[in-house]
Amino acid sequence: MNLDLIKNLLNDISQFEIIEILDNSHYHSKHDGVKYSKYPLTHIQIKVLNSSKISRVDIHREIYQKLSSEISKGLHSIEIKILNT
Repeated sequence: MNLDLIKNLLNDISQFEIIEILDNSHYHSKHDGVKYSKYPLTHIQIKVLNSSKISRVDIHREIYQKLSSEISKGLHSIEIKILNT
């Protein structure tokens, strides 16, 4: 799986800017939590630019809400790096 679906799910967020989305699944492929997962995208990293100065909790909440369907399919870990301007 590529990251196009993840990008599309996060596309309409306007409170902050998604700078980059990385697939880090290959670094964790032997971890017990995902070793037998059939969902190919298990670990992602999202870099966010927070120009609006909204809270970290709100950023996490928005991303997790948008990706809830993929989490239920097997997306195991979302690392969110927030850069402030």
